[in-house]
Amino acid sequence: MSKLSKISFLFAGFSLVAMSITRYLLGDWVPFCWLALGLAVVFVLVGLIKDRAFFKEFFTMKTTKEGMSMGMLILLLLAVLGAVNYIGARHTKTWDFSSARVNTLSEQSIQLVKNLDSDLKVYFFYKKGVEGNEENRRLFRELIKKYQDHSSKVQLDFVEVNERPDLAQEYGIDKGSGVVFLDYKGRRNRIEKIDEQDFTSALVKVTREKNKTVYFTVGHGEKALSENKEGLGLGSLKSLLENNRYTVKELSLIQNAKIPDDADVIVVAGPVQGFQAFEIEALEGYLKNGGSLFLAIESQNTAGLEKLVAKMGVQFENNYILNQVETVMGKGINQGPTMGVIFSMNNKITKPFGRSEVTLFRYPQSLKKVDIVKGVVVDELVSTAPNAMAFPSMQIRGEGPENTYALVDEVSGKWAGDENAKDFAAIIAGDVDFLTNQMLYQNLNRDLVLNSIAALAKEENLISITPKEPLATQMIMTETKFGLFLFAFIIPLPILLLGTSIGLWLRRRNA
Repeated sequence: MSKLSKISFLFAGFSLVAMSITRYLLGDWVPFCWLALGLAVVFVLVGLIKDRAFFKEFFTMKTTKEGMSMGMLILLLLAVLGAVNYIGARHTKTWDFSSARVNTLSEQSIQLVKNLDSDLKVYFFYKKGVEGNEENRRLFRELIKKYQDHSSKVQLDFVEVNERPDLAQEYGIDKGSGVVFLDYKGRRNRIEKIDEQDFTSALVKVTREKNKTVYFTVGHGEKALSENKEGLGLGSLKSLLENNRYTVKELSLIQNAKIPDDADVIVVAGPVQGFQAFEIEALEGYLKNGGSLFLAIESQNTAGLEKLVAKMGVQFENNYILNQVETVMGKGINQGPTMGVIFSMNNKITKPFGRSEVTLFRYPQSLKKVDIVKGVVVDELVSTAPNAMAFPSMQIRGEGPENTYALVDEVSGKWAGDENAKDFAAIIAGDVDFLTNQMLYQNLNRDLVLNSIAALAKEENLISITPKEPLATQMIMTETKFGLFLFAFIIPLPILLLGTSIGLWLRRRNA
């Protein structure tokens, strides 16, 4: 090969390297890239034309033909592998062998994504240079891939804020990174946590056609929806419901005893003054007509609602339930929050809760099932541990009776004595403080409240998904098992490997 051809091929290589570096640094195909590519082609042609006789002879050699045949086989193999990889990327099948199924979507998530009848656009907004960006994008891509395996309508787009400022401005992204928006038929929802629980919750919100309306009764000293400060108001609960696309309104039955037609759920949160007879009659009529009621009633202050709940098969005990603790001095009474630790595993509201998780209440009263009402089912959603104690007042003296006390019940069925009654639903809680700003976000309180409202509003899809946790598998070995493991595997294996190595060495030495 002549010197000119060698120089031409060398410059062709330099041109290709310059083109690649420019494309990488600028992140786009600029005119210089075309120039570098054109120069590379020219230099290659010059080298081939200059030594065309040499290349003609080279390609007619037997060794060259054999090499080209092998090269074609390699290219064919690469093409087959590429096709298999392409098909595999578009049609994937995964298997989850973990005991807790941590790599599998819940049935709720799968059903939701399969029911999509339009494109679901998922935007992940990020900024270059922010620490942890790449890892967050990788984790989110893996999460969305699970949804895409069940529906081709899930579309993921990573948006760099500075490169697409118009889209970032449209979605209100002016700072921060790792913010996700779901957009479905023009309905949008924002999430900031990369897990199935938050993504599916957002998916439910954007796929819901119409907001449900939750009414809170007023006029009896109930907890205030307008109170947002740390304390005993319900401002945080109001914001939580509105963020989950519920419409929250106040309801004064004293001014107008007619229940609004758009009332999907009515909440009575800690009244301190009694309800009038006509108000209770309005609530009863609402339940007979298939309504949903959430009662959170404090001990010693049932506000005249005890007869209403008795018709549903529940009785307020008007006591105070406290946890018992073990101390160095013996048994003691914990006057802090009372823990609900036993959950109904057959109820959709509490089924997602883990066995080691708790709900917290402040001096709740217990609920008792009374005579079974025909057509009505009472399910004890949340109960205390078996060693909880009940006291008739907050002047705690001695020890109260130990028992497992129900703190929250779900009641459902048809109103007794009315043949035309429709199926109603009610949640009855012996405490209101777990709804307040101070306690709403403690432990499982938020999930209990949201799940209860979702069930009452007949929106089971909004019931939260408890994150799956890997189950730890322990291997407990007795002394006999350990000895067997030691002498059957630990000691013989190194000896076997050493003996095999020595044998091979001796054979090669004597060969």
